[in-house]
Amino acid sequence: MFQLYKKREFSALVGDTFNFFKLEGKNYFKNYFIINGGLLLLLVVVIYFFSNIFIKGTFEGLRNGNQNSLANEIYGNIGLFIGFGIAMIFLIMLISIINYSFPVGYLKLIEEKKERNFENLFKYFKSKLGRIIGFYFLSLIILLPLIVIVVALTFLSIFILIGIPLIFLLLPTLTSFIALTYFHYVTEEIGYFEAIKKAVLMLKSKYWPIIGSTFIVQMIVQITLGIFTLIPYFIGIITVFSNPESLQQNPDNAISFVMILLLVIVIISIIFNYTLQNIVLINQGVIFYSCKEEMENVSINNNIDLIGTDEA
Repeated sequence: MFQLYKKREFSALVGDTFNFFKLEGKNYFKNYFIINGGLLLLLVVVIYFFSNIFIKGTFEGLRNGNQNSLANEIYGNIGLFIGFGIAMIFLIMLISIINYSFPVGYLKLIEEKKERNFENLFKYFKSKLGRIIGFYFLSLIILLPLIVIVVALTFLSIFILIGIPLIFLLLPTLTSFIALTYFHYVTEEIGYFEAIKKAVLMLKSKYWPIIGSTFIVQMIVQITLGIFTLIPYFIGIITVFSNPESLQQNPDNAISFVMILLLVIVIISIIFNYTLQNIVLINQGVIFYSCKEEMENVSINNNIDLIGTDEA
């Protein structure tokens, strides 16, 4: 079983993130796709029909030279456009909530030494549903405006050069701050502002190891995601330009192929983005439990309790 409570420095925070998937990866993703796979497929279907309106309008515009083709296509299918748009937004929000909550529940079952299966995960999410929903509503009201201000000030500071190094720190810092706040709020049954306070204390306690490991894991995820999305792109480019005669003889087919290729890339990007984000979130879980061990000596206290139990 993966050891949660363990004091870790930078290299261990990164290494144990991937060690987790060596030990738990097969079971982790099996349960992840049982819970979230159907919603991801539904999102792909909705995106396909939603994007198809843009593809048809753009294709007609390129073929006929009519700049209003896209607008006409949207207005002509305004009901479907709005319906699929609302469904897409709802699914993205729901999948994002599940995506963010799944690692929290899975790691909590490891902490409680319970079997990591669909039944136990479902029970855990059901018991924490109020806090999960509450966190997102409170964050929209409290954290989101503050984050927007911080991001805006960081980008504005680029003009005085100070903002250039700050940009590289901004994303991993925000990622860790939000994730640690979420772990505290959901797992420890404390108040929202208390969770924020504890997250800040954790960040301050090991800032550079936390931010460094978060940055490295995010870079690995983004590079991997880029590879998966570039493969169909290069296949499409090679297919189109390996037969230039066909491109000249049937420009409509070539345009249609490019549009479909772009849609495929978008769909692949979305599926792999949600899936690979689990690596980043597990990394945040490793950070959370490591910092708890540093600050509270949880494993030592648990061993003392066990000794007392054995003697009794």
